[in-house]
Amino acid sequence: MYVLIGFIITGVTIVFPYEWVGNIDRVGFREPSGIVYHPTRNLLYVVGDEGDILVMRKDGEYVIEKHLADADLEGITVNPSTGLLYIAVEGDEKILEVDPDSLVILREFVIDRYFQGKELLMRGGQGIEGITFIPDDEHPEGGTFLVSNQSFNLEGGEPSVICELEVPIVSSKSVLDSAKIVRIIYPGIIDVSGLYYNPLSNTLFVISDATNVFLEMSLDGQILKQYAFIGDDQEGITLDDEGYLYIAQDSGGIIKVRYLGD
Repeated sequence: MYVLIGFIITGVTIVFPYEWVGNIDRVGFREPSGIVYHPTRNLLYVVGDEGDILVMRKDGEYVIEKHLADADLEGITVNPSTGLLYIAVEGDEKILEVDPDSLVILREFVIDRYFQGKELLMRGGQGIEGITFIPDDEHPEGGTFLVSNQSFNLEGGEPSVICELEVPIVSSKSVLDSAKIVRIIYPGIIDVSGLYYNPLSNTLFVISDATNVFLEMSLDGQILKQYAFIGDDQEGITLDDEGYLYIAQDSGGIIKVRYLGD
């Protein structure tokens, strides 16, 4: 089934092209808030608000589930060169490094909330939501991370921004270290709930739960495409090696579709 969902932004009809597969969650995973496809293990890793992590195959077949931490896990990404997983913790504003086989936490990186002298990730604010890793062979840490600040303000106060982070995943051997904000991107939408770096197009997928919007952006923040987005309470997004898109819904369910965008 080929589906087009349309809506109006500044007078232009935007469509999201996809082919429906279905909800592949067979176990009723609680409050899925982040998802990533692991390219070398050919598996999906899903995290939830209650601190759990689920591993499944691309057809939804259950592999394993574990309670990882007493924390609000809101996003997950993978470093393809090492295979290690990195999970965003909302409220504490930190990143957990996790072994993909044992599902054991190896290290923690606490994000410095300040950027250019201003507290950007405010204590008691909405907190970080999405996370994705951008590989860069020329970077001393092998790449940088992007995290989204789940804000409902476009300007002032605690703004809706995407933060680029330098995290010492190579240079530090400490089990507890810090990460710093080195750049911010203004996506122009509120409630950025999920991020995914697409290595095939070298672009960023950005989704918003509150506005049901999907953006494809260049890494410097230019909006290349914008669509009305499918699903409800969309908080995680990833793409597999066959062109299938997976959407984690906080209200329940993992939607699988074939993405028909260019």
